[in-house]
Order: sequence, then C-alpha cells, then structure tokens
Amino acid sequence: MIAVTQVRRGGEGADYFAKQLARGKTPKEAVRLLRRRVSDRVFRALLTDEDAAQPTATVPDLAALPAAWHRSIAELDRPHTRS
Repeated sequence: MIAVTQVRRGGEGADYFAKQLARGKTPKEAVRLLRRRVSDRVFRALLTDEDAAQPTATVPDLAALPAAWHRSIAELDRPHTRS
C-alpha cells in the first residue's frame, strides 16, 4: 500500500518506480522492487531505534570497587580445595 501511494503521489518512490521502468522492468516488477526498498528502509529504522533504546553495558573499574570485593575476586582465582 505504501509503495502504491508513493508512486501515485510523486516524490522519491515515484522516481524510483520510473527508474525501474526505464531499465525495462514491468510495472508489476517495479512496484515489487519499490515495496522491497520501502520494507528494507523500515526494517533498518527499527534496528536503529532498537539499538538506541538498548542500555550500553560497561565493565566496572576495579579501583572503584570496595576493598572487600577485591579479596572476593582474588579468592575466585584460587583453586578450590575441600576441607
């Protein structure tokens, strides 16, 4: 529906449609290509929006952690022994 509206109202979609017709595509093929182009742009916009909404994960600075945490982290590096 979007592709047909763009062809009827002019603008970027109509220009793309005319370019495809000039390349020898049938009107049906040109509309199919325009639909694909529109859906690719919508999908790209959705991905960009999703990336912008995702919080970025950061690695904490060990110097900023309390000293007790440093000991706990060091204990994790030691091999486990049974008592």
